[in-house]
Amino acid sequence: MNRRENQFGHNETLREVYYKTEILRKPISGIVSGYHELPYILITPRDENPALTIEVNGKINVSPKFVISPHALQATFGEIFDPETFNQDLQGRVFSFAYADNRQLSIENEYFRMEIFEERPEEHLDRVNDMLMSEENTRTGLIFGPRFRYYPVSIDRYISEIIEREFRV
Repeated sequence: MNRRENQFGHNETLREVYYKTEILRKPISGIVSGYHELPYILITPRDENPALTIEVNGKINVSPKFVISPHALQATFGEIFDPETFNQDLQGRVFSFAYADNRQLSIENEYFRMEIFEERPEEHLDRVNDMLMSEENTRTGLIFGPRFRYYPVSIDRYISEIIEREFRV
């Protein structure tokens, strides 16, 4: 069982949302050092009426890289990790983003905004993609999520693709 299958367990809905999420645009600039913000626009059909569109504008905050080493834990490498599996310190980052559920569609702050549009999601997605291209916006990701209720899973897919590109995980 790979990492994704293990993450979702036996929940077919989460697995389906993850694999049906489409990442249409990723930021060109990397997240190699320091704090970063990764702006995104997520387009998804409204659960109650799929002919309507919900647009989520947000920013993912990325922490600087941190290192967990056996020395910092005052232990030997072999006491913490299987030496045959790991041969380096563990490195990571923290990704965080704002979240609101369907009952809070009026929430808005500097990191998060949701709006409902009276057009089909595919048409809205094309319009937003054209707008980003005409603005020559290379920083904002564009994501199509299949179900609004599970949009954090779509954000997870977006983050996973950026990590795979940046760190070749």
